[in-house]
Amino acid sequence: MSRQDQIEKSGYSIFELSKPSDSASTTPIDVQYTGIMLCQQGEAVIDANMQQYHLRHGDSLCLGNILYKNTISMSDDFKARVLICLKSLAFDTIAGVPAGFMEALYIKPIAKITDENTWKIVNNHFDNLELMQNAFLGLRHNEMVALSYRSIVLIMAMLRGETRDFKKFVYGQGDVYYKNFIELIEQNVNKEHEVAFYADQLHITPKYLSEVCKKKSGHKAKEIISSFLISKIKQEIIMSGKSIKAISYEYGFADQSSMGKFFYKMTGQTPGHFRKTNG
Repeated sequence: MSRQDQIEKSGYSIFELSKPSDSASTTPIDVQYTGIMLCQQGEAVIDANMQQYHLRHGDSLCLGNILYKNTISMSDDFKARVLICLKSLAFDTIAGVPAGFMEALYIKPIAKITDENTWKIVNNHFDNLELMQNAFLGLRHNEMVALSYRSIVLIMAMLRGETRDFKKFVYGQGDVYYKNFIELIEQNVNKEHEVAFYADQLHITPKYLSEVCKKKSGHKAKEIISSFLISKIKQEIIMSGKSIKAISYEYGFADQSSMGKFFYKMTGQTPGHFRKTNG
């Protein structure tokens, strides 16, 4: 069963990321997912959500609205466990978690697990979810899945503390704009490709939005929009079975030729060639 099929069936998928498996892990992951990664050994630099994250042994990485691009570098011994789940599953299972905890996950995506018992507990919950994705435990199955996932999120949040404990982190208006910008892209990128639209929704200027994005991620606002857009188009080409022409109109292009030029600029391939080599 493919990873995508597993997510559609169970609402989540657990897999291992390592140097030999990396080429298979560069398929774009859509923004409808949230994810938690545990670095078991070695180190790597991960490019996700237009930012770079340096992971070392014992680190946990928590991301919402995932746009996974690729792994920039890995040590030969790198190994990580990855839990990807539908955002809907995540939202359903974290009801009642203190808001400060969830803000802490956004402010500090990476936290090291130094306590041996905590490390064992988190991995045991991963083990439980991995077993449950391949077995049905009756009428209470979904409830048990939710309990294990909720336990992991609570531990991840407690490792980071509530936001009031993060005096060294500056969580200002720029952070709010950037977070809201990413959410707006998720909702609108199928039709809206220009920075001006998103700046208008946020009631700021396009120039200021790009400055915020550059400061937060190292990329301009237009680059982030294009990266989200190409990720979604790639998924459509690989998974939907729709014609390239239909996908072009669905994603707000005037015609197939316009999308083809955009796709080639972003990937160095035509949409047809990409489908042929990845189908």
